[in-house]
Amino acid sequence: MVASIFLSLIYLLFPLCCYFLSLVYSKATYEEEKMIFLDLALFSSYYFCSKFGDFPLATCFLINVPLLLSIYKKRTFPSVVLSISTALFISSAYQMPYYLSLIQYLIIFALGYLSKYKLINIFVIVKVLFGILIALFIPNNVINLRVLGWAFILWGLMYLVFYIIIKFYDKVETIVKMYSSLKEITKEKKLYESLFKITHEIKNPLAVCKGYLDMFDINNPKKATRYVGIINQEIDRTLLLLKDFSNVSKLNIEKSIMEITVLLEDVCDEASMIFKNEIKFKSFIKDDEIYISGDYNRLKQVLINVIKNAKEAIADNGCVELKSRTFKNKYIITIKDNGCGMNKDTINKIGTAFYTTKKNGTGLGVCFSKEIIERHGGIMEYISKEGKGTTVKITLPINKTAA
Repeated sequence: MVASIFLSLIYLLFPLCCYFLSLVYSKATYEEEKMIFLDLALFSSYYFCSKFGDFPLATCFLINVPLLLSIYKKRTFPSVVLSISTALFISSAYQMPYYLSLIQYLIIFALGYLSKYKLINIFVIVKVLFGILIALFIPNNVINLRVLGWAFILWGLMYLVFYIIIKFYDKVETIVKMYSSLKEITKEKKLYESLFKITHEIKNPLAVCKGYLDMFDINNPKKATRYVGIINQEIDRTLLLLKDFSNVSKLNIEKSIMEITVLLEDVCDEASMIFKNEIKFKSFIKDDEIYISGDYNRLKQVLINVIKNAKEAIADNGCVELKSRTFKNKYIITIKDNGCGMNKDTINKIGTAFYTTKKNGTGLGVCFSKEIIERHGGIMEYISKEGKGTTVKITLPINKTAA
């Protein structure tokens, strides 16, 4: 008997579990699509219970659940079909006229839609009233005055079980909705994070363009020609950054064989513009021809960002040094400043999205830079002591084949 009841519960709940799983993993976004899945689950539950349930009492008990859920969710067509089908099944099981059973379920359906009372209360009240009427005027082997006391116990148990099932359905549906909302929030977070990355990084090339335009002198053709080339290059880098909008989940890196010293010399030229005469900038770059596989614009973007951060960390009479060296098959770039430095807590959190110590910062500059270096197979490390300055160490793999 216990095994039969357990099987009947499986027949009932398995389609509903499939329905909730489909909500979690399917891409159905419209409410009507979700309700179609629910209708299919309810019809499946009814079919399995009526077809394979081998314990009549448990089957007659649980076969009402699909109907109650369809009325509870205001699904008109499934409610009508299940009302007729359930009435036919119950009339056969309880040996009562079909029309009497059909009237009973149509009343439950009508009151469930039209009244403001709880559906479970309506269901049990109608069941009790019709049960008493049948026991008094149309008694049979299943429902009569002798078993009426047991019938009241059964109806009380039915109320409790159905109440728990509907509450459980509500809770699971709430959890599924929360999960769906969480997925949407995650997508939005990725979108906003990418937006912040782009707006943060686009400031650098625009600042360089503005600096050169301020110094632009049409009476000095030599300098003007050089400035136009740099401005054009920075505009290209800006356009590259804007392309990130088309791929918010993955940073676009286009690698090619490049000489790293050429990149560093280019960065140093721009750094001298960033610092002007406010802070000393020193560079110690070896003239060796070292080749790496990398994205020129992306790596330049990282180095300029680090240098700008170093400048912002310095108050007065500061100095920023850029050095490079080779160690085994690695090319190491260090950018050191004598600014305010960072404590251990800040060092541990740096690189985390949206974490920043700047008043108007977004907390994405370092996060963005680390991502670029990692995509190049490199490592970006921060070594700092509060009040003593910060050293940023960037390690990139050397391309032996090109060398």
